[in-house]
Amino acid sequence: MTAVCIGNGEFRKNIDVNKLTLLGSTYGSNAIIREHNVQYLTCCDKRMVIESLDSGFTGPIYTRADWSNSFPDNVQPFPVFTWEQDEKWKQTFHWGSGLHAVYLALTHKHKELIIIGHDFWGVGERNHLHNNLYKGTKNYEAVDHHSIDPSFWIKQFELLAGLFPDVRFNFYQPNMWRHPSEYDYNWRDYNNIHIKHHEELELRIKHEELKRKQPLDFYTKSQIEYDRFDG
Repeated sequence: MTAVCIGNGEFRKNIDVNKLTLLGSTYGSNAIIREHNVQYLTCCDKRMVIESLDSGFTGPIYTRADWSNSFPDNVQPFPVFTWEQDEKWKQTFHWGSGLHAVYLALTHKHKELIIIGHDFWGVGERNHLHNNLYKGTKNYEAVDHHSIDPSFWIKQFELLAGLFPDVRFNFYQPNMWRHPSEYDYNWRDYNNIHIKHHEELELRIKHEELKRKQPLDFYTKSQIEYDRFDG
């Protein structure tokens, strides 16, 4: 089973998010529902829960347990963490909506995570600006807000990769994306974390479209081309 975990980083802006449903169950956060439907939505901020409900979204919404009971039945608390929250970055309050969506997918026992839009780094000159597709809009920081230190996000992914060693964490990013290991993080120590390029994701989508349209003999032949990218 595959889950598609969609962050709101700007590097995914050229990806056709609507086609990602071809690849697996979709998990997104916050304002993604302004443009795209997802099967599971996570919103740490109470204001984003309200916006999601006002938009007519009727699927499951996960939020902080502190206020989940204040909303309709489709709003549920985030899954409880199973690890000791002995450091700040391990504590549920210091996990953003995007990482909560990833953990939610893992609790649903998916064996592969397709991860896009979790960019980590800032944008603009010297990467000093906040990297979010929805900045400058309602419930978001201004367009000139400073970039966010990504260290918590990176450590949180490391934690999850260690806790779920049998799950493939497939990150799809543009060629210019900087690998966290370049900044003294230990990502290369995790055999289940894989960094792939956007063109590989596009090929996966194309392959799935063809598989659903073409007879079985075409699928068998096209598998050769697909396997070159999915290895």
